[in-house]
Amino acid sequence: MLLNTIIVRQLGLQPYKKILLLMQTLTKNRNSNTIDEIWLLQHYPVFTCGYNYNNYKLTIHNIPVIKTDRGGKITFHGPGQQIMYILLDLHRRKINISYLITILNCVVVNTLKKIGINSYYSKSMPGIYVSKKKFVLLD
Repeated sequence: MLLNTIIVRQLGLQPYKKILLLMQTLTKNRNSNTIDEIWLLQHYPVFTCGYNYNNYKLTIHNIPVIKTDRGGKITFHGPGQQIMYILLDLHRRKINISYLITILNCVVVNTLKKIGINSYYSKSMPGIYVSKKKFVLLD
């Protein structure tokens, strides 16, 4: 039953730190009966930086910068930018993160194709590209 159920939440415009805390809490309290969720939302302006970002500052142009535990460098999030957080028990679903990213890339490329936008993704350069310009990053 749990493999066939995913809760999708439309959360609107949210502060990054609040959502990060909610995700950490859900993950910490997860058990074998926890239903997987997908959260769709936007953030108030914020920069997030991964552990590969070496030029950390508290703000950039008066926009807060938050260190995260992800890879990568620095990413801006703001109103009008749809964010999707995938909160799945990968072990229960018997998939690894690499396979999940491949699935999500295919979903985005196929969705863009349906609305007439040709795009592609490359494993060597993370992200989805339109006309050789980065359209979206899945990380």
